[in-house]
Amino acid sequence: MPSAADKGGCAPIAEPAASPDRRFGERVRLGVLTEEISPELVDEVVELTGRGEHRRRLLPARAVVYFVLALCLFSSSDSAGPPGYRSVLRTLTEKLRHLPGLCAQRLPTSSALTRARQRLGDKPLQALFERRCGTLASTATAGAFAFGLRLVAWDGTALDVPDTPANAARFGFTGKGGVNQSGHPQVRLMALTECGTHALVDAAFDSVASFSEHKLARRLLASVRPGMLLLADRNFSGHELWGLARATGAHLAWRIKRNLVFVPLRVLPDGSYLSVMPTPKETIRHGQARAAGRTLAAPPQGHLVRIIEYTVTIHPQVGSPRTETFRLVTSLLDHRLARAHQLAMAYHQRWEIENGFAELKNRLRGAGFILRSKAPELIYQEVYALLTVYQALCALQMRAAEHGGVDPDRISFTVTLQLARLKVAGQAATDAITLDAACREVVTEMLAALLPARRNRQCQRIKKPIKNTFEVRKRDQPRTPSNVHYTLRVTRYPIRPAETR
Repeated sequence: MPSAADKGGCAPIAEPAASPDRRFGERVRLGVLTEEISPELVDEVVELTGRGEHRRRLLPARAVVYFVLALCLFSSSDSAGPPGYRSVLRTLTEKLRHLPGLCAQRLPTSSALTRARQRLGDKPLQALFERRCGTLASTATAGAFAFGLRLVAWDGTALDVPDTPANAARFGFTGKGGVNQSGHPQVRLMALTECGTHALVDAAFDSVASFSEHKLARRLLASVRPGMLLLADRNFSGHELWGLARATGAHLAWRIKRNLVFVPLRVLPDGSYLSVMPTPKETIRHGQARAAGRTLAAPPQGHLVRIIEYTVTIHPQVGSPRTETFRLVTSLLDHRLARAHQLAMAYHQRWEIENGFAELKNRLRGAGFILRSKAPELIYQEVYALLTVYQALCALQMRAAEHGGVDPDRISFTVTLQLARLKVAGQAATDAITLDAACREVVTEMLAALLPARRNRQCQRIKKPIKNTFEVRKRDQPRTPSNVHYTLRVTRYPIRPAETR
């Protein structure tokens, strides 16, 4: 019996291919990001996690990994929302499906792609991220080191996920008692970032209702190493976490709250002073003594630290100057190796992690967008894919910065993202020679669109006025069904006697 191909049509997708050239899924790549996420690496993590296919498919496991990565790469390409499955796969395979020797194959349905994601699971993407995360800066990278130590920072943020019963039960909501009367369930993401390059040294995420930043920070301690200076905001100071972080061999410089009491033991020539970060028990004992008007002879037991207090005065173009007080606690006890003013300047590199979150959430994922997956396992898969793609983009930026001898801050993330998307659509990674040429083209384009030198600026934390006054729907309030039946009836115009003549 003649086949569909013999009749001039395409063979059904479910039929086995006659030759390796007839399966476009085996040739799927991720443009210039294939330099960081190679087919060999993808095959390795698929094999390691036992997610390889037992029969030949149109989209093998490697292609599904690239497809999930592409979902994150193109997430913000449409201002209305993340593009659909078939739209992303069409971009990923448009030229492949029409190569000579291949029958132009139709795209799988969205439900088929969902099943492919479910078969793959989250473990291959987790293993892929664990192999790609890490530091990128060299000792010559501007803004990456201070006092001979690599500047890193950790902090947390949240990602909205679809409001499905499974996601709500697994991840929960922010708010009092973990119950938010409106909005979406959320994933709490904790990242350890290299300040000079925004690269993800490591990351951990879980339920926003059950896991605080302190709990997730403990998962990142294995990636905090000697030779680092870990920066953190005032939410992290505490005897136990300080001790755990210091035990890694890294030095610390954390902001602390103004109401914490640190008794000076010795004032140093640069204005800083040595003190003790007390244990919780000692904090209570000395607090009770101060409340009773007594002074204990011995200092509290705890970690020996150095306290630096300073003010930052902002002189805006319009308005009066504004002054803010900062307090730092650091493990760098020798004022001759790290003077107070230098430490204060280095601490403000911590804000680079906020810039990294803005790139990850607003430029890559899309401002105001939520993740697309409606099941917890696929949420894990999607977040790992998002982190992996972001790390690959940071590596591409770093490559351009090294090639041009410029500060990585001057490489535009927006331009990098746009060029990476264009090279995916252009199948820039069909072979090693084409990939190398595409990478050189992209680096040239990135260096031709450098940002101006970083300027001093401020960002006021206020919300814009709401655009409407619609009532907020509570979570326990049922949604009005969207499917309705319409009845249309033409109203007869009444004819008056005077109008009949």
